[in-house]
Amino acid sequence: VLFRDNFIAVGTDGRIDCISKSGEKVPVDNSNKCKLNCAFSNEEILLAAGDHGTILYSSDGKSFYREESGTDKNINGIAFKNGLILAGTNKGIILSSKDGKSWSIIQTSARGNIISLSANTTFVIGITDAGEIIKSVDGMNWEIKDYNKEYAGYNKFSNFKKIMTNQNSVIIIGTHDDGSPSILFSSLGNVWTERIPVYRDNNDMICYLTQKPNAITYDPVGDQFILACDSGELFTLPACTKCNEFKKISEIDLNAIICVDYYLVIVGNEYSFYLQRL
Repeated sequence: VLFRDNFIAVGTDGRIDCISKSGEKVPVDNSNKCKLNCAFSNEEILLAAGDHGTILYSSDGKSFYREESGTDKNINGIAFKNGLILAGTNKGIILSSKDGKSWSIIQTSARGNIISLSANTTFVIGITDAGEIIKSVDGMNWEIKDYNKEYAGYNKFSNFKKIMTNQNSVIIIGTHDDGSPSILFSSLGNVWTERIPVYRDNNDMICYLTQKPNAITYDPVGDQFILACDSGELFTLPACTKCNEFKKISEIDLNAIICVDYYLVIVGNEYSFYLQRL
């Protein structure tokens, strides 16, 4: 996430790195050793959350304090809508807070672990590792749909990884049972279309993305989604389905990506990071 003028990356063993726009990376002192899976920021606060119900709160991006989440379940994703911070956890639990310090528990009817959340001004939407798509207008009442059951016989079975929405579309990434990438698009989160990850290489040959996608960001200037994948691969999905682009930036698996103010920041295994100006 972007906090003030720096990017904040969280991960294994409670690691928190502060990355400047000039490309300098500085680890932040932090006594927490639980794996951190997600982060949230606005103009005032920064949150990092992860395994065993861990929620770390900071007002300056330098000092972090553990807050009581009310659960010991792993926290996997955070979204924000209409003044409400929402965190998705294992066992179908949603945590809600207005200030990042006091949290309430909402038990949804989802069978799986909530692994990713995203929000726009209209709704909050998330996914579980049981192939469910969860959706809410107010963050309190949740509609649950089983994607694989609903699309059985039409689309391949999908194992979900991440979800992202902007005002015009929703995208879910993951893998099929054979390990090939799964990319699903929807306008309102109700009807889903699978997009084939095909592209033309430098020799004008038609190729397919084969590596597992792990994270998504949206580039508003180019009106395109960018996927961070295993083996250092980036895959760009513009509105034109014939204009997909492939790029390899390293050999290391890429785990998170963000596009802010013409900057593209990607982080991966071994605490690696890549900073590019668009």
